[in-house]
Amino acid sequence: MGISKKRFGQNFLVDNRKADRIISEAGIKPGDKVLEIGPGRGILTGRILDAGADLTAVEIDRDLIPGLEERFGDDKRLKLLESDIIKVNLSDPGGRDFKIIGNLPYNISGALFEWLIENHRVIKLALITVQKEVANRIKAKPGNRDYGSLSVLIQMFYTISRLFDISPGCFSPKPKVISTVVKLVPDIKLDSDIDYNSFKRFIYDCFAQKRKTFVNSLKSSGVYPRDIIEKSLVTLGKSTDIRSEQLSGRDFLILYRKITGNA
Repeated sequence: MGISKKRFGQNFLVDNRKADRIISEAGIKPGDKVLEIGPGRGILTGRILDAGADLTAVEIDRDLIPGLEERFGDDKRLKLLESDIIKVNLSDPGGRDFKIIGNLPYNISGALFEWLIENHRVIKLALITVQKEVANRIKAKPGNRDYGSLSVLIQMFYTISRLFDISPGCFSPKPKVISTVVKLVPDIKLDSDIDYNSFKRFIYDCFAQKRKTFVNSLKSSGVYPRDIIEKSLVTLGKSTDIRSEQLSGRDFLILYRKITGNA
């Protein structure tokens, strides 16, 4: 049995009922292409294979690989990779419509959402377990205190549903926080002619100083003139005193075009 390592932020799911529910919510059918992030001790791995899926399991901890190979190595439908999930490009092995399943180490959640955005074209759905605080952020709407740059960016590519919480006692070792299972289904709202990296930098600038107004936060980046920012807000029918957390994703798309000259 693998030992949890702090540097990987590992908390292994040990509750069988929660594992069953995760697999049920994913709706796995024979022949589905599934990618499991961090199989760990294999509590979800076995269930995914039992459901008839073709599974790629990506595990960063080399010490866990022998145990997984011993349990599942004879199953020809399993491809076990020793790698950091962030380094895996789903377009490399080919194929489309992956179902992503994983109990995420808490220390990689931000980078993992970037990875989900980068690979959104080949993902059918993602069912992932994150800190409840992270679930609040990615699901937050304008006006909510948890709403920020991550909320805007991930919602540009996915529709997000909160499914259920998992208490600390369902993991070993027990984390200090409640976890939440969320479901992400691709739903692209970013206009195809907009460069994502440019838009991302713009959004980061918008939320760089959340205590300031949208105008002052964006102006502080040193890239955009105040008069252009204010004029763009007025054209959109917004007050120049509005804060970034009060603007919707669609508002940001319009403001990005007006302020950056990409109209």
